[in-house]
Amino acid sequence: MSPVRITVSDNNRIPQVLSDLSKAKQKKAKVGYMQDTELSMIASVHEFGARIQVTDKMRGYLASQGLHLKATTTHIVIPERSFLRTGTDANIDAIQAKAQELITDVVNGNVSVETFFEMLGLELKGKIQEYAIDLDNPVNHPFTVERKGSSNPLVDNGGLIQSMEVEVE
Repeated sequence: MSPVRITVSDNNRIPQVLSDLSKAKQKKAKVGYMQDTELSMIASVHEFGARIQVTDKMRGYLASQGLHLKATTTHIVIPERSFLRTGTDANIDAIQAKAQELITDVVNGNVSVETFFEMLGLELKGKIQEYAIDLDNPVNHPFTVERKGSSNPLVDNGGLIQSMEVEVE
């Protein structure tokens, strides 16, 4: 009688999963304004607020546009309208739930670590954009509402919200 040959084949993904988890520790998704542009400056002003000193030139320009400042006005104050930080805080539970849902796809080899972070970044971006569109406080100055034809503090032509980016490092 001849010996029976048995071949055992192991298709476990443990080494790949460990490698993917190691890569994941090094990765992060950033959502916001990565480029130094006029829109990123406007986003920063809304995110943190600003106090702008009124110059004679500015006073003259605003008067020519129909906004006559009081002689005692020395600064224009743009209030904080945090949409990045607060939009993230308001949606962190949903993003963590999405991560829990997607991590199975990474472990099963259906989604790369890079794609995992890209998907989470895009999910957060969408949530922040919704938050920004719905933000209605603090309200715009009546002059601003008249000029742009809308009372939504963060929406004029949509450029600010649409220019938000996702970057995976």
